[in-house]
Amino acid sequence: MFAPTEPPIFHADLPGTDGRIGGDPEDFRVEEVPLYSPSGEGPHLYVRLQKRGWTTPDATRFLAKAADVSPRDVGYAGLKDKHAITTQWVSLPAGGRPVDDWRLPDGLEVLETSRHKNKLRTGHLLANRFVIVLKDVAEDALANAQVLAERLGKVGLPNYFGHQRFGYQGRNLDKALAWLRAKDRRGPKGGFKNKLNASVIQSEGFNRYVVARIERGLESLLLGEVVRLDGSGSRFVVADLDAEAERYTSGDLHPQGPLHGPKMFPAADRALELENEIVASLGLSESELSSLAKFAPGTRRDVMLRPEALEIRADHATRLSVSFTLPPGSYATQVVRELTRAPWFVPFAAGAAASPPASSSGIATSEPES
Repeated sequence: MFAPTEPPIFHADLPGTDGRIGGDPEDFRVEEVPLYSPSGEGPHLYVRLQKRGWTTPDATRFLAKAADVSPRDVGYAGLKDKHAITTQWVSLPAGGRPVDDWRLPDGLEVLETSRHKNKLRTGHLLANRFVIVLKDVAEDALANAQVLAERLGKVGLPNYFGHQRFGYQGRNLDKALAWLRAKDRRGPKGGFKNKLNASVIQSEGFNRYVVARIERGLESLLLGEVVRLDGSGSRFVVADLDAEAERYTSGDLHPQGPLHGPKMFPAADRALELENEIVASLGLSESELSSLAKFAPGTRRDVMLRPEALEIRADHATRLSVSFTLPPGSYATQVVRELTRAPWFVPFAAGAAASPPASSSGIATSEPES
């Protein structure tokens, strides 16, 4: 089996907390931070939904049925975890059945409603706020966690895709590569499966790039690498290392890795050589890359991630409560892994092997990436 890369612990020089994410939904809470607030007027009904034990697609299909509208007309900014208590905004056409007439099952609750001019789309999301309970931690867990929290706040951690992206024991990668080499990709769920498989291959390529980029040292930039300007989505290629050194050291520039596809902002020089080395390590031919491009437009993703408002407190002698905010698409379980040192493919919570908690974008198993 072609196995995914297991990313190393970044802050392995510091002691961890041990422990695991608790197995109850209450132990993993996610609250969406929307990109904008609904205006109160417009043809789209906005519903702030709390769910427990539901995937986002299943929950929105039920809402569509309750409101008597087409599931296609329901919008949301991102997927949220199933084995968790999550809060997010959902949009529906305002002409459907009134909310007061909805009959919702256990696990779904409408907290708030409003109106807005447009349908919610994927990406209409500023961040996600997490509150996670770690159980069975070590005796000195709180002290260790506080030291780690300070380091994470200053230095951050690699922005890896979590193990959930690759399925049980990483088997999705082998399946995705077999799919890419197959001649017939049709099927009843071909569209979703194609995007899912493409995203798995992109994610593995990105993780491999980040490991290789860290091995080359993060104390300085690579010639030709793509960087993002702090506080914006603007990117450019580093053409002069000396000219950009001060801005990089001050935190104004963020190196980005590849999610391969034809629309990906191109790198150059040494960074491009490294990206090509990663593609070669996956064994992808030119024809296979062309096939991948049909389903994966490509983009860039920050190499490093810095949790915001990271707070840790002891609920009990063997239990910690960890809260923090992450940007969309980043994995909360990567923050937890830096704390607990949990093995890459071992479920974090007992009994959660099939669908463990996932990421800041609320991915129950995997989510297609552009």
